[in-house]
Amino acid sequence: MGSIDISACDQLQFKTPWIETPLVESASLSRAAGCRIFLKLENVQPSGSFKSRAMGNQILSHLRNPANVGRRVHFYASSGGNAGLAAVCAARSLGYPCTVVVPMATKPLMLDKIRAAGAADVIRHGETFSEAGEYMRETIMKTSSGDDQDVIKIALHPFDNQPIWEGNSTLIDELETQLPPSTSPEDEKAYNDRALPLDAILCSVGGGGLLNGLVMGIEKRRQKKKQIASSSSKPNPIHLLAIETAGTDSLAAAIANKSLISLPKITSQATSLGAVRVSETTFQYAVSPPPGIKVHSTVLSDADAARGVLRLASDERLLVELACGVCIEAAIGDAATAAPASETAGAGAQSIKKRKRSSDETVVTYRDEGYGDDRSISTDNETDQEVEEVGEKLNSKLKQLVPGLNSQSRVVIIVCGGSYVTIDMACEWRKMLDAGWA
Repeated sequence: MGSIDISACDQLQFKTPWIETPLVESASLSRAAGCRIFLKLENVQPSGSFKSRAMGNQILSHLRNPANVGRRVHFYASSGGNAGLAAVCAARSLGYPCTVVVPMATKPLMLDKIRAAGAADVIRHGETFSEAGEYMRETIMKTSSGDDQDVIKIALHPFDNQPIWEGNSTLIDELETQLPPSTSPEDEKAYNDRALPLDAILCSVGGGGLLNGLVMGIEKRRQKKKQIASSSSKPNPIHLLAIETAGTDSLAAAIANKSLISLPKITSQATSLGAVRVSETTFQYAVSPPPGIKVHSTVLSDADAARGVLRLASDERLLVELACGVCIEAAIGDAATAAPASETAGAGAQSIKKRKRSSDETVVTYRDEGYGDDRSISTDNETDQEVEEVGEKLNSKLKQLVPGLNSQSRVVIIVCGGSYVTIDMACEWRKMLDAGWA
């Protein structure tokens, strides 16, 4: 019998089951945030989320394993929804079957999407995807495919292994070529000692696979960069804002506890990225990141996440899940809500604009209920000084955590996407916000 050429296995050519996504600068969000906001549109991946990179690269790592070459392979994924959908899309694009096991709480909409993507089977079991994963490994994988010993059964994790993080790190590879080059002396000075010409990245956190990939990508880029400043002073870091919703905040809980802990259960409506416990690597990156990176953990409410969803739908015509919308609100937040309506029209401001007609009479001329309003707005008695005073009183989470940002500072929001969202859901969130959801 001939031996397997491992170097040849490493060079096996497979279709990449994800795409390079656009990076677009948002004029409206930049205006509201007071800095340059770039959107990395992971919502246009084949599966509708960044999980195409994570699950796609994990699948490729198994297909390139010499032990699996020439064998029949069947993949199995445990997931709350998006990772399972991405696994099916990636496996199918490469010509392999994939079975998905989801918790009982997974909604019919996601079940239908996973089946429609071509899943070999979709099974519901357990309260969490951890329980679903255990059932998948201990029961489903041991009984499926009959007695066919030639079938290699491979379990896929939704967020916690090296190939997943390496897949997500390709986001940084793309940002390296997509971000505008530094053209002014000020930019050169500001970004010369950073891995990328960038001030901050905002991302959602579930189990931590996305955050891990971003940290790894930045660190790889830093190691490669030849122009790192050699001065003894500590270089300005790239800030990573790790955003969670209350009720899925396992990273924030771990940081507060100074050790990994598990949440009793997920209580947020933003369940798609919810994990009761983040990976050990995620926790270590958060408390002790590599040089040139600073990680900030912050938690917003479900209502904040809904405002972000509506703001993105209004300003950019993009519909995403709550777990994605929370990053938009972290960047804009109360800075937009508090500003005069003329500054926030079309930005989802939850405010009422009033115009004085006389000393005793006030007329309401504008109210934006979530999606924004394109009607003309009076700006009588409004001055630049008033705008500046409002801006000084309230700031977004971004401005609070990364002080010193200005109109030329560069901030990337990872629009992670997600398939568990409909127009009807967005309309319902708008009604809830109007009714006082906080």
